[in-house]
Amino acid sequence: MRGPMGDFVRRALSWGIVLVLLLPILLSVVSGLAALLAALGDEGGARLCWRAVLLAAVVWLLAVVATSVLAGLAALAAERGGRRCGPPSRHRQRHDSRRPGRRRRDGGWPSTHGESSGDGSGDDGPPPRHDPRPG
Repeated sequence: MRGPMGDFVRRALSWGIVLVLLLPILLSVVSGLAALLAALGDEGGARLCWRAVLLAAVVWLLAVVATSVLAGLAALAAERGGRRCGPPSRHRQRHDSRRPGRRRRDGGWPSTHGESSGDGSGDDGPPPRHDPRPG
């Protein structure tokens, strides 16, 4: 996805993953605190902690659902030709099978798949290398 909507989806997906991973830790800590307060006889503090646990559990469930929906949207957008994994420069369409950055010595591009360069010489490969060693 591109544009402001794509940025929103990417940012929301990032936050959703963070919440899905960190809220269970918060749930464990706060429920342990609630049990400790209940064991010490502080019923008001325990009740407040249990309500905080309930609220965090609801937020966690919403984060799981939202993250799933956003991941589906991102996958569908990538399937339609939207943003792909990795930097965009890696996904440019190439017209030949050459490796990037490989040029012939004479400044031209090597031809591929038996296509001729059009000069009529029939030699489409790079010019021969001259061996500096005496022969």
